[in-house]
Amino acid sequence: MIESGDYNCYEFYLAATEQYGNYKQAQHMDQIVMRSEMIRDIEALAAYFSKELGLKRGDAYTIFLPTDIESIVGFYALNKLGVIVNFVHPLLPTEVLLETIRESRSRGIMILDLLAKDFREHDKGKDHVEALNKTGLPVLVCHCSDYASPLKKFAASRAEALLKPIVRFKNATDYKEVMRRYNGRTVPGVQNNSGDVAVYLNGGGTTGKSKTIKLTNKAINENVHKMGYIDHIEDPGEEGEIIILPFFHALGLVVAMHMTMCNAARLIPLMQFDAKLTVKLYKKNRISGIGGIPNMFKKLYNTPGFDGPHLSNTRMMFVGGDDLSPSFLEEFNNMLAANGTDARLRQGYGLTEVGSVCCVNTNWVYKDGSIGKPLEGLRMEIWDDNCKPVPTGEVGEIVIAGSTIMEGYLTKDGPKDAGLYYDEEGTAWVRSGDLGYVDEDGFFFFAGRKKRLIIISGYNVYPVDIENLMDTLPFIRESCAVRAEKNGKPLVRLYASLKVKGDEEEFRQEIVKACEKNLSKFSVPREIIFMDDLPHTPLEKVDFMKLQSQS
Repeated sequence: MIESGDYNCYEFYLAATEQYGNYKQAQHMDQIVMRSEMIRDIEALAAYFSKELGLKRGDAYTIFLPTDIESIVGFYALNKLGVIVNFVHPLLPTEVLLETIRESRSRGIMILDLLAKDFREHDKGKDHVEALNKTGLPVLVCHCSDYASPLKKFAASRAEALLKPIVRFKNATDYKEVMRRYNGRTVPGVQNNSGDVAVYLNGGGTTGKSKTIKLTNKAINENVHKMGYIDHIEDPGEEGEIIILPFFHALGLVVAMHMTMCNAARLIPLMQFDAKLTVKLYKKNRISGIGGIPNMFKKLYNTPGFDGPHLSNTRMMFVGGDDLSPSFLEEFNNMLAANGTDARLRQGYGLTEVGSVCCVNTNWVYKDGSIGKPLEGLRMEIWDDNCKPVPTGEVGEIVIAGSTIMEGYLTKDGPKDAGLYYDEEGTAWVRSGDLGYVDEDGFFFFAGRKKRLIIISGYNVYPVDIENLMDTLPFIRESCAVRAEKNGKPLVRLYASLKVKGDEEEFRQEIVKACEKNLSKFSVPREIIFMDDLPHTPLEKVDFMKLQSQS
């Protein structure tokens, strides 16, 4: 992968892929988009943004779309102009959407017609169309048929015709109309602005109200450059990577999308993760890589047809965003080995605040159970509560410094580097809020969220240890350990869903027996609650905050 230099993200993509000529850049179901067509559409959309909306360097614009080709085109078109892209989860309630638009001072929005109305809340008066019409902002309306094959375009267009009387924006332009009107046109872009903020991303919010994180072009490109050594596409456009992560998440935007684009692979984005569809695409295409979070890989593993010879084309699989139990990792990798691939599901670690991935296992440098070693040029340490390094093997807070970290949190009146910690030498650090330790070989291990730490009689209880142990029990599908109280005293409460039906009291006894055998007495759950399904966040993580609030 080329050096990041002073490029913005669009310049970096063009420079990294120029040597490969024209190739299959993206795929919407069965329809192929060539690199030349992708660049044509990016240039056309940039011309529209510049000529009709007057967008310029430093402005902000909201993309309220699922994982699709229009999102990719929109990101690079805005990036060419130096406009900050405010990526927003496309299923957010109307009030939250308006709040992010106000906070980012966005001058417009891209939206999918299917998501233009919040049908779940429509009866309560919540309506994206009505709300956006009141703002007066220009709306660019996208459709599922924009990049569909001719046959599917016809079917999709009929459905879109039914939406037109419902989705009526006052200040709207159709994406396909922009492509027609500005086809072949270009406008000057901003150059060598690597230090400019490229995107606003929300930092998850699993431990409270999420913060808006500012990532520069440099941070994003540096992350791609540092990750580039892990794999190199051997057959540009023919090797594909299925994108199952959303672009409002740093791992989805930076690694799954931008790195794949710059690596000259063929992107196959899914608007919503669907395990059965992913298996279908795996069988019909030459898939060289895929990245996701633990729950996605668990669903794939349990989906009929995923285990098969088509996996032999895969060279890399990466999982992050949450902890993965050693027992599941072993089962999954045994399946990969049985299908003749050298690829293994490798764990990594990262945060939106550090531009996505900062620590990873590879196929040649790895240690099972760890989150790997830091990317080249990044510093990772384990600190105590006084911001001092702890001894090897001791648990503390994971902290990161280097060229991929955020500029800071977006604030109304605060400093632009809000959220960063500076040491005595003036080095900027991101304090992750995660617990971990490093071993004598330099491998880092994740020990859970700092805010999830449960202290009982002065003893530290790590919920992740309990949850990993639960993954070894054949009747447990998912679990989540939280802090609860009884008669004013703290205890561990375990929520779990079951794979099989049975005597719940017997299951409780087996859980307690396993914990007493493998964990400290303080880690043994005193209350065990079975649920049909545990609640999940929009990123398919178990929503422990919701469960914690019930305790």
